[in-house]
Amino acid sequence: MFKKIIAKLSLQSMTARLLSTGSLVLLSSSLLALSAAAFPLGNGRTTFERAPRLIRAATNSRQTGMPRATYHFTISVPENAGEPMQAVTISQRQGIDAIAFKTDKSRAFEGDSFAGGPEIPLASIGGSQPTDGDTTVVFDPPVPPGKTVTVALQAKRNPNLAGIYLFGVTAYPVGEGSPGLYLGSRRFTFIRGN
Repeated sequence: MFKKIIAKLSLQSMTARLLSTGSLVLLSSSLLALSAAAFPLGNGRTTFERAPRLIRAATNSRQTGMPRATYHFTISVPENAGEPMQAVTISQRQGIDAIAFKTDKSRAFEGDSFAGGPEIPLASIGGSQPTDGDTTVVFDPPVPPGKTVTVALQAKRNPNLAGIYLFGVTAYPVGEGSPGLYLGSRRFTFIRGN
């Protein structure tokens, strides 16, 4: 009990000294720098320093029922991310029909163009879709900070029913069991063909 009181008085005394010398600005800057840094969570788990960004989602076909449509999800990993991006999970969050993807026809590449850039090898594509709409893509090697990657998932077919379909994207840093970071959602509007 006495140790806690002494520690508290010492902290108050140090704060008073910092305020009187004008060193508080330096202290607060140091604390801000520390709070922005990635840190290990234990057991090999990590977090991002700066969040990757979902910058685009698009499809090459908006017509209902079209086979082999490709859905592109482009993610930018900032230079100051602190950790490479190991995987992403793309989840269908809204829509009347469940959209199933052909994992053997899906891929990832560098850049944000529909034409595609250099191929990024994948360790696996899978998940529990179409039952719950999740597809997880694991990069091998992980996408380093400063790179932009596009995940191109080929659908078995577009939904049969027109409407708005919402997909959410979660990014995972390296490390077994590292928590994912939800990057946001994008919507696709499908229209009935002629």
